[in-house]
Amino acid sequence: MSSRRFLMSGILVASLGMILLSGCSTFKGSRKMSMAPFAENTGVMFAEAAKVSRPFQFKSLRPYTALPEFQESRRQAMPLLRALRGVVYYSNQVVAIGNSKLSDTDKNRQLARYLQDMLNASADQAALDSLGLDKASVQAVLTNIRDSKTYLDGIGAAGPIVNAIVMAVQDKLDALQQSVIPATEAGLDRAMEADFHETRTNYTNLKGTQARSMRALNLLYEARMGDRAALDTLLSEDSSVKSLVPSGQKATEKEMQAAEQYLLDRLAGINTVLHQLDYDLAAYKAKQDELGAWRYEIDERIKIARNAMAVWSQSHRNLGAGIPVPPLIDVQGMAGSLVGNAVKTVL
Repeated sequence: MSSRRFLMSGILVASLGMILLSGCSTFKGSRKMSMAPFAENTGVMFAEAAKVSRPFQFKSLRPYTALPEFQESRRQAMPLLRALRGVVYYSNQVVAIGNSKLSDTDKNRQLARYLQDMLNASADQAALDSLGLDKASVQAVLTNIRDSKTYLDGIGAAGPIVNAIVMAVQDKLDALQQSVIPATEAGLDRAMEADFHETRTNYTNLKGTQARSMRALNLLYEARMGDRAALDTLLSEDSSVKSLVPSGQKATEKEMQAAEQYLLDRLAGINTVLHQLDYDLAAYKAKQDELGAWRYEIDERIKIARNAMAVWSQSHRNLGAGIPVPPLIDVQGMAGSLVGNAVKTVL
């Protein structure tokens, strides 16, 4: 998948994570069926999912979004994106069913239907294996939901599929962070180095010549102050000066003046070329900075996504059991950190 799309996917994951985390802090469940906290959580999830649909705003790296590594990261992230959208869809339906006037039997039928829809949205038949599920086990869970006496029991019966989806999402996050993202980052870095290799090599060589020219001038000044050994050192280190000062011990003031002017002119020429390279070097630095910012954002959002999926799973389980759902992590701290470091980008 394209880095850009991948970014979209990765940041959507984490943004949904932040949503889930924020909502989960409001779960105050009681031993009775109370949909209000879960409804609030779902509402935030839905609103944030819309916000994170914007693509990552690549600027300096935009020319590299067609790289094979970007395309592969995009392909790898799409199943994760579908799974997260399925979670939002399913959660929204859980709330809508719970607030309806349907009988518990009809509510559980609808719940089974929407859980099946979530599976269809998050994985095709071939991908059921990646969820640790097969058709028989899925049908058994759906049957248990339909046969449950209360809607609360139906939500609880959905647990095996919910847990399987959470584990699958965590596995996909592992794959993204451990292999896909590093491969994409390395591909970008190689492309940048190839594009700017000549410029960086020229810059490095010029800086080396500049340093040697400055040392040559210092040695020449010492020689003009009477240190003829410094002039011998200069001639041994910089053979280009020999055409102007053939002998250190017999050098005349005129020869040393000519050597000084030669070195000053050389330094001036080097400075001119270095300034001409400033634009290219600034472009290179901007690309490197954007790559670093992209990687940082992806890692931060994936970290939040991991916690979010764990909290969502616990919230769903406790909702079905009709017990309170306290905040499981420092929601305010994590969300504040994400917002404070955001780069206006979303998957």
